[in-house]
Amino acid sequence: MLNVRKVATQLKSAVLADPERFYTKQTGAWVAGMPSPQDIRVTTGREPYWINLGYWRDVERVDDTNVERVGELFREAQAQMAHLLAKTARLGPGDSVLDCGFGYADQDLLWAETYKPARIVGVNITPNQVRVGRERVRLTGLEGVVRLEQGSATALPCSDGEFDVVFALESAMHFRTRRDFLREAFRVLKPGGRLVMADMCQKTDRESGAGLRDRLRYRYWRGMIAFPEVNVWTTGRYLSELREAGFQNARLESIAEDVYPAVNTALVALRGMTALEKEPGSTSLHQVRADVHRAMRMRVDQTQWHSLFNCDEYAVVSAEKR
Repeated sequence: MLNVRKVATQLKSAVLADPERFYTKQTGAWVAGMPSPQDIRVTTGREPYWINLGYWRDVERVDDTNVERVGELFREAQAQMAHLLAKTARLGPGDSVLDCGFGYADQDLLWAETYKPARIVGVNITPNQVRVGRERVRLTGLEGVVRLEQGSATALPCSDGEFDVVFALESAMHFRTRRDFLREAFRVLKPGGRLVMADMCQKTDRESGAGLRDRLRYRYWRGMIAFPEVNVWTTGRYLSELREAGFQNARLESIAEDVYPAVNTALVALRGMTALEKEPGSTSLHQVRADVHRAMRMRVDQTQWHSLFNCDEYAVVSAEKR
């Protein structure tokens, strides 16, 4: 009976592809012991609750010799992703920033303290993440700079021409729909404003040549991570949608080689080390190292982003409103 209920719940999640449900019920932070959303506790505001795959170009990659340091290395790569977006946006003092889908607000704390914008407004559809984010902002003394709101990125509670920069750090694929978000982002940006995102897509059309079984598998797993089918775009489609929304100087810079292989190995190590800590006897350090060694030898097309979600591209997407 329990198995039937579990399968029914998974199918419901896959069909709904609902980010609020996904981030409330099914997944929390990817570091700090991989807590569930219900387990997250804020004491200092400095706890790392990042939810992104990380930008690993200049970060030591996890391998079978350093699995004990996976949490530290993962956090560093995730922070580097936030820095990459900030540098792409030329973020600096005086900027008014909108962050859409801010997770637990790790990037907002980093941007506020490192790049000194005038203000950051965050919008997130998941109540628990808003609550945790607000508590972290309060504890870190950044209430004068960062304001976090519950709301939808496709119906932004913001005025026309209000922001210099709009960010979506690995969140736009969840929005229902990404096209609606692009139009809202264009509306709330000032002339000269910049849109910068980290997002997954396909280099070329990977769907039309796939068999029915493969297409159903992709649809199921994308639904499980709240990735609606309407958001499955090629890079060409992405650029076209940006232009149709009114943006100019649209660019997609591929960073897939500095994301997918490294994070695939890191997640294997993180799950193993978490199990070793929380369930003694369930595995061993030797087994974790062996699992990581196997992951290191995987081809890129064997990783879950290719085999389950059918997204072979990870890009920094940027555009301007003229």
